[in-house]
Amino acid sequence: MSDPIAFRNSAIYKALNRARHGVIITIGTGQWGKTVATHSIIESGVFGNRNVALVNYPPAFLKNYAYPSKYRAVKWPSTLEEVPKILRPSSDVVVFDDAVFLMGARDHASRENKAIQKLTTIASHHELFIMITIQNASLLDIGLMQSQDVYLLHKKMDVLSLQYERPELKTRQIIANSLISRYMTSFRTVHPKAWTYCSTTHEMLAMDMPPWWHPAMSKPFYGVIPS
Repeated sequence: MSDPIAFRNSAIYKALNRARHGVIITIGTGQWGKTVATHSIIESGVFGNRNVALVNYPPAFLKNYAYPSKYRAVKWPSTLEEVPKILRPSSDVVVFDDAVFLMGARDHASRENKAIQKLTTIASHHELFIMITIQNASLLDIGLMQSQDVYLLHKKMDVLSLQYERPELKTRQIIANSLISRYMTSFRTVHPKAWTYCSTTHEMLAMDMPPWWHPAMSKPFYGVIPS
């Protein structure tokens, strides 16, 4: 078994570092580190000095946990035309955490879902990086998976969720589950939430935890119903 790759030495890091836009989707069962992986990628510096827009995060949550100053909470607008008022072209990384709140496939005809699909499709025009976390890709409209410049990251997925995973991604997730289990057994000093498989570049990553990270940050909507 080869050693895991540090994110800064990975092919996906090099690809993102060269890019001006992209959609990064992290998939996996809750509590396996999707949110912390998102912030680990941002903390790596791969996006330069871009700011981070956390969609529908409670503003008090950022204040309570002392996020870095480049982070801000933004409320998703009622119309797509208002997006330029809250997102800054060429300057933002946009985070949809646990996207099921906004983009469940059953709500594929909803105004919000259609608007977010359009945003991911035109991310290149606005030079935005968009990061989405989701427990299962079947909860996402397939249109989001077909946007240009999509990078897929996988965390561990439980058996029940795997049964309902999209056929197009099930094999990728089975490979990810197997690799994560093997690496967790072989490298016990690495935090379990650090393991991430990129099925776009076919590499096993050991993500560094942000130094300011706190476990409670994995539950930004605790006690809150996102609007």
